[in-house]
Amino acid sequence: MEEVDLIQKIRNTEVRFKLCPDLWNLQDFDWANVTFNETKFLDSNGKEMHAEMDDLPNNTGGIYFFYIRPGILPNTEYLVYIGRAQSTTAQNLKKRCRSYFQKYPQERPKINSMIREWGPYLYIKYIELKDNNTINDLEKKLINSFLPPFNDEIPNKIIKRAVNAF
Repeated sequence: MEEVDLIQKIRNTEVRFKLCPDLWNLQDFDWANVTFNETKFLDSNGKEMHAEMDDLPNNTGGIYFFYIRPGILPNTEYLVYIGRAQSTTAQNLKKRCRSYFQKYPQERPKINSMIREWGPYLYIKYIELKDNNTINDLEKKLINSFLPPFNDEIPNKIIKRAVNAF
């Protein structure tokens, strides 16, 4: 790759993380009884959904986390997006997570960038939850705590104003 192309690629893949310990307010959730599952999102070329995506549960809702795992150092992961899947007859974890490949790249520029630039390195961690109130509340708390770079909406208005100011 030529130097000019590499410099442009570096600029195109810049991601800003905000790590504010004062926002990490998740002590009231019972994390001891939560099981995190994970799956690879796309194949090694970043062009098709990974076969593991078929194993996502289709009978429950929950919270899912997109993260980038570069594979160059052990245990190095970058949380980039947090979302939720309601537990309804029309929506579940499997449908919701698959929609990021099938639908959102055309509709949401940040998601398009996430998939285009890091597709082969994207993984999904998820927790299964049945109660939609818990799902909604936990997603808001998680987004407000971590401020993932590819989430467009920050639920807390004060935090959102601070993020938008920069």
